[in-house]
Amino acid sequence: DKSVWKQQSKPDTLSSKGRVTKDEGRIANESDTSTAKHLNEVIVTASRTEKKLDDIGRSVSYISKEEIKNSGANSVAEVLSQYEGIYIVGTQQTFGANQGLFIRGANSNQSVVMIDGVPISDPSTPNAAIDLSELSLSDIDHIEVVRGSHSTLYGSSAIGGVVNIITAGKQKEGLNVNASGTGGSFGKETSLVTEKVGLNYTCKQGFYADMNLLNMNVNGIAGAIDTSTTKHPMFNKKSMNRFDYGGKIGYQDDKWNVHLGMNMINTHSDIDKGSFQPDNAYTLDFNRKLISYGATYKLDSSFSVSFNGGYSSMTRTAIDDSSIIDLLGNYNHSYYKGIYTGQTYTDEIQFQFKKKHYSIIFGGGNTDQFMNQQTYFYSQGYIYSSNLDSLHLVSRTNSAFGLFDLNGAEFSEKLKAFSISFGGRLNQNNTFGPSATYQINPMVKVSSTTSVYANLSTGYNAPSLYQLHAPDMNGAPVSNITLGNVNLRPEESKTMEFGVYQKLSENSWIRLGYFKTVVNNIIEYVYLWDKNTAIDSLNFNSYHGSTYLNLGTLTSEGIEMNIHSQLSKKLLLAANFSYVNGKEDFTSANIDTVKTQGNHVQLYSNGKFLTNNVTATGLTRRPVMANVSLTYYPVKKVFCKAVLRYVSARNDVYYDYSLGPYGALGTTSVAAYTLVDFIGGVKFDANTSALVRVENIFNTSYSEIQGYASRGRGIYFTVNYTF
Repeated sequence: DKSVWKQQSKPDTLSSKGRVTKDEGRIANESDTSTAKHLNEVIVTASRTEKKLDDIGRSVSYISKEEIKNSGANSVAEVLSQYEGIYIVGTQQTFGANQGLFIRGANSNQSVVMIDGVPISDPSTPNAAIDLSELSLSDIDHIEVVRGSHSTLYGSSAIGGVVNIITAGKQKEGLNVNASGTGGSFGKETSLVTEKVGLNYTCKQGFYADMNLLNMNVNGIAGAIDTSTTKHPMFNKKSMNRFDYGGKIGYQDDKWNVHLGMNMINTHSDIDKGSFQPDNAYTLDFNRKLISYGATYKLDSSFSVSFNGGYSSMTRTAIDDSSIIDLLGNYNHSYYKGIYTGQTYTDEIQFQFKKKHYSIIFGGGNTDQFMNQQTYFYSQGYIYSSNLDSLHLVSRTNSAFGLFDLNGAEFSEKLKAFSISFGGRLNQNNTFGPSATYQINPMVKVSSTTSVYANLSTGYNAPSLYQLHAPDMNGAPVSNITLGNVNLRPEESKTMEFGVYQKLSENSWIRLGYFKTVVNNIIEYVYLWDKNTAIDSLNFNSYHGSTYLNLGTLTSEGIEMNIHSQLSKKLLLAANFSYVNGKEDFTSANIDTVKTQGNHVQLYSNGKFLTNNVTATGLTRRPVMANVSLTYYPVKKVFCKAVLRYVSARNDVYYDYSLGPYGALGTTSVAAYTLVDFIGGVKFDANTSALVRVENIFNTSYSEIQGYASRGRGIYFTVNYTF
């Protein structure tokens, strides 16, 4: 729901490359269309150093370039949704709809998304959560996912997990071309056309240059469901157009790895006012510029130093220009424009000292964030405008971190099955001061086929610039209480995790894990009401403003299971299951009575007045999930794949006008759904391949979000050419 750009006082409503295994080599010889996952892939994000997946005592995923290509997915969100512990709201809506990331029950602003190790959070939004719909599949080499609190290595927001998107770099010597085109439809009078081109030239000496572009044009389905008695045909369709381009230059040899990259993201989308509120004249333009750079020097096999960083800027322009309100063509004669901007600067240096049985990583860096918003609203002679530019809103964080990896063989060969990783991070922020996180991660290889691990880690999530400094008084001049609260503290988490990896055969394995995460100091948006008036007697005149407070404790726990099984030479099974449940406790003793001036506090998230402690059971938009795929290779270079996705019933939110004089968020149940997709691929020759994907084969009718339509049956054809 992108209506958040129109009402900023309302918060988000909830809101390196791998080595080839024997299995991969065999399937690659039969068909380059395999989507198998391989535990011998090397991942960096989990420990900031190269490790094979089966040597990592964490819940991690490595998503290769071939897996992405052969999934038939049209977006990053569609790819990530196939993996355990990840639910992305908005993935199955019309293209361009807001996509909120939820990992292991954490809120949408409590996970880190990076491109080439550079965080791309969005400081221009009320809670700094990123909208995954801005990310395309252009120029991705692979994606690494680490679940659980990981702030020791990656700082703020790494509570639910970390998603690191790695773009293409050095390739085989000479000119490399990768081009594809996709066309399809996902409903009556809908269409999707995508063109992607990637060019790379790699010199023998180690220099390389990479260029990529993506163009996507979509005529989509209706966004919000229209429940009015005067349905207007202009409400029925939403379009989305995007054009991304970028490039990277670099040099890589045995000692040096240097790169400089740039990505430009440009998207134009038709959006709606909100749930059950279609709008024919509401548009959102999003532009992001990302510049990333890095250099690694390996003195020898034991010591290396790395420097990396980046700059990211984004601008959102939301315009709602006099919408049609009835079949007669009448307009509401209002105009709204909002321009939301943000910038992030990140620089970091890391030193690594590595021996046979232990490694030490330490470093530090700084992150600066800026934001501004300009809004203009006209309705029936009334004009309201605001500009935060004069406030010069900025957040500066300096940090230092260290991580020590130790294998028991350093002391005795008998202890080589035991390993442990532990580390910590210190942060200093210009507004809320110091904070610290740590992690302890032991692992035992019980046998050559069985590993057991545990993880105790902490994380934190800094309040956004908007939550800290928004000057709005929201129509409550009698109290002069501003929306922003400079006394906010970071949300702080602690994760306990246990897991086991069991290898069943050379090409089959199962990973099972349990986790529990407790997040304290949850930042809540609240209404304030006159303390001298009884709650039962409150009315509109009793309103004394709204603000953000640290009030809640969010507890989530669950289990995750991942299975990979080579059933036969031609049949591959992959499946995962995720269960998460939780609650949020609100404590009246945590109320900042200085900020609230002793007034009554009403929680916007559930409408409760915090006169005593309140517990809200169940998590909104966090379902139980299962993904099952069966891949069959009938002949060489051909594959067929059936994919089943199950999402359980879950709570969603709606605005309940009965909760207090202004109303607040109520909860309603959204029904479970099961989707079945089919994917087929063929490799014609060394350069050309084709793919067909049928999405939602049975044209199942379902909802991801209350009040919004979801896509029905879709058919997409893709042709790939590589050289």
